[in-house]
Amino acid sequence: MTKGTNRINMSEAKLLARRETRLAMEGMAPGQAEEGSLAVCRLILESTVWQRANQVMLYAPMSGELNVSSLMESGLKNSKLVALPRFSVKKKSYEVCEVDNLSDLVPGKFGVPEPTSNSQITDTKQLDLAIVPGVAFCGLGGRLGRGGGYFDRLLADILAKKCGVCFEQQVYPDVPVERHDVKMDMIATPNGWLVPPPA
Repeated sequence: MTKGTNRINMSEAKLLARRETRLAMEGMAPGQAEEGSLAVCRLILESTVWQRANQVMLYAPMSGELNVSSLMESGLKNSKLVALPRFSVKKKSYEVCEVDNLSDLVPGKFGVPEPTSNSQITDTKQLDLAIVPGVAFCGLGGRLGRGGGYFDRLLADILAKKCGVCFEQQVYPDVPVERHDVKMDMIATPNGWLVPPPA
């Protein structure tokens, strides 16, 4: 089998996995997303990795993503440096910027709330923890993103622990991943932690 064929098969597998997850998410009961988000945030807030972290990267949730607003509020209240991804059109990549107030966010390139253009850029190497959204995850640490690879390129530059967050409907025994797809160190779900075995 040629490398090109492998790539096409992988693209199809990812497309199918995204479709399957979208259907599973549509079947969530009313209020389940809010309950699940609160349960995951509670789990993280009680964890040693969060409590020891001084600089954390979070994200502004899009529709269908787990809501981590309470983590942002807690981080800011407890004097952690809280940073969010911002898409740089010039660089065609994400950078991480410090936020002082959640009300200061503005719509970014993909419609996601982001730090403003005059926000201070944070050195990704200084982060202690990155809280990462995704379409689907598996217990081995695999993460399936929305496609495009932008977020994986950002994650590849982050040395900190990477914690995936998701609903139970987004957890699978296996997800299609490629060499450039960055694995998670841990995954927080409403039912508890998934910690991949050491590589």
